[in-house]
Amino acid sequence: MTATLLFCIAEDAKPFIHRILAEDRVYLVQSHNLPKDKSGFKTDLKEGEDFETEFIGTSLQNCQKWTLEKQFQVNFIQQNFPAIADERTSRDGTILMQCYKKDLGEDGELEFPPYGILPKERDTWYDFRIDPKGSFRLTAALFATEPDVIYPTDFGRKEELTDEYGVFNIIAANRAVGRDTYSAFECLYLQRHEDTGIWER
Repeated sequence: MTATLLFCIAEDAKPFIHRILAEDRVYLVQSHNLPKDKSGFKTDLKEGEDFETEFIGTSLQNCQKWTLEKQFQVNFIQQNFPAIADERTSRDGTILMQCYKKDLGEDGELEFPPYGILPKERDTWYDFRIDPKGSFRLTAALFATEPDVIYPTDFGRKEELTDEYGVFNIIAANRAVGRDTYSAFECLYLQRHEDTGIWER
């Protein structure tokens, strides 16, 4: 099974990392070198426990680049969907989750009336500022749910479902499509490979 990569890029965000790791299936990236197996990632921390990371002070673009370069080298990373603990994390506890949609050409474009083609741009990173408690739900929604169910909400109505502080309301998004919960198979076992469209355990 795969897990979401978490980059901590702000020193002040470090005290919040243990809370983020407490959510399901998150790997803390500490080194520019990709671990050979899952055990090379931290998956939990005690409150107040310190840790080292080579990504303090780095840019979002560097985190994106690292994700795209490394994610296909192993089979335990959630593709195209890193989480970022940044300076704002230290102020309000939120994290930035970034969803990359690559260019699949015209044949890969999907249209959803009345929104048109979604996502509207390809080869683009889409930002979702969220409460970390919703990270698993958002991952399941975007990567384990059919596009015709979730794209009109999470992409077509993204601005509407984002509050005045820029935080995306995952609970409201799930309710908008009549899905407050996801099956165990969707959330825990199935992953849809974006390049092939095949669902695999």
